[in-house]
Amino acid sequence: MSSDDVHDLLDAFRGGADPRETVADSLARLKEVHEALNCTIAFLDDRATAAAADSARRWADGTARPLEGVPFAVKDVIDVEGVPTTGGSWVSSDAPAVRSAEVVRRLESAGAIAISKDATTEFAVGGPNPPRFGATRNPWDPRRWAGGSSMGTAAAVAARAVPFGLGTDVGGSVRLPSAWCGLTGLKPTMGAIPRTGVLPLSWTVETVGPLCRSARDAELLFGLLRGPDGVDPRAGELPPFMPELGDDLRGIRVAVVGGYLTEMCDAAVRAGIDALVASLADAGAEIVEATIPSASEVLAIGYRIVFAEAASVHRVNADRWSEYDPVLVSRISQGIAIPAVDYLLAQQFRVRLQRELDDVFAGADLIVVPTCPSTAPRLPDGTVVVDGEEFPLYAAQSRSTMLGNLTGAPGLALPTGFAPDGLPVSAQLMAPPHGEAVALRAARVFQQQTAHHLAVPSVRKLSDVSSGVSGTTPD
Repeated sequence: MSSDDVHDLLDAFRGGADPRETVADSLARLKEVHEALNCTIAFLDDRATAAAADSARRWADGTARPLEGVPFAVKDVIDVEGVPTTGGSWVSSDAPAVRSAEVVRRLESAGAIAISKDATTEFAVGGPNPPRFGATRNPWDPRRWAGGSSMGTAAAVAARAVPFGLGTDVGGSVRLPSAWCGLTGLKPTMGAIPRTGVLPLSWTVETVGPLCRSARDAELLFGLLRGPDGVDPRAGELPPFMPELGDDLRGIRVAVVGGYLTEMCDAAVRAGIDALVASLADAGAEIVEATIPSASEVLAIGYRIVFAEAASVHRVNADRWSEYDPVLVSRISQGIAIPAVDYLLAQQFRVRLQRELDDVFAGADLIVVPTCPSTAPRLPDGTVVVDGEEFPLYAAQSRSTMLGNLTGAPGLALPTGFAPDGLPVSAQLMAPPHGEAVALRAARVFQQQTAHHLAVPSVRKLSDVSSGVSGTTPD
């Protein structure tokens, strides 16, 4: 059975489908996909098979839970009990985790079944070619990168091995691979989902979020994942989450932000944004224009904070940096060299930026910006191409996504079409803090009107690609 959508899979189970067969099929598909794309660090066969047997019993005796029998993938910076968490690094201990991360525990308590630990850039901050496990290739074209840092999870979900996975997001690491692999990925409000049991990187900007096939799945998963756990100090009490119903967007104001955020942006990405905005307007949304005056400063200041905080985490391993990804070493070294006064000024900048976003949200319920300015980066160098011009990956990839990390605002990446190179393009819906329901509603309405999120990549090995790119097949 193809693992396309959580809701469809649950409907199939209600109709008599066997979770044991689904999990076995998912594991087999994942191993096949891994051979082509290098997306998986550990296959959890025994653990998943035992859980699937329990799910089959629960469906049979009427005690099924909300996600009963649904397989999912876990980025390998997130603990799964009994399985080592490598962070994609040679430096990590091979000792198994003694307890699953809170997000994994919540999903498994709801009946979902973890089947894999997925590839990541080293410690979620290294480059696209981590020395220990190597790059994860894009399901749409194996000559391209799946995107970081939740690269293995994105590839597994896009290739239909699992209907969803868990990733982390520090500067776009849920949303960027979602965009480049044609997925719907949610970075929630800072503190909405606890990070207990996740390898630390940047404690003031880091979030956990789902990578999915659809907005309706993201909505379901967010409702199950959110809420404090009493351990993560950033995860406090939250307002109730009430999914917004309805097939129209009357009364919703959508701000289209231009300027810096769209200056270096490929024509195909801009066309996707235009199509999204037109669709939202057709559904009744009011479209307004807005500006974010400090947008051009966000990327550099965001990196300053992330690198400084990453340095504080990894300085303890300074005698083993020779084993680290050179990109990671460069970033940590930059972080160590940042004066305390500059770090504090960067934190003060976040307050100013939040006020600028507040000004936009005073006249709008949502903001539309690119998720990223290009289609997926080329391997091995990781360059991106915007309107025929080549740019370094790190000068381009997080121009829009870092905005949500610095302010704590939620961002939802969703596919908006395909570029001439056959690869997905994406837009991002941003909402005020704790405004996920509005973004998810708008995305759900858009996906009811379009089929971009249903397209399926024809996964091929690099050796099988002589020219052109992998095509699509109907869902």
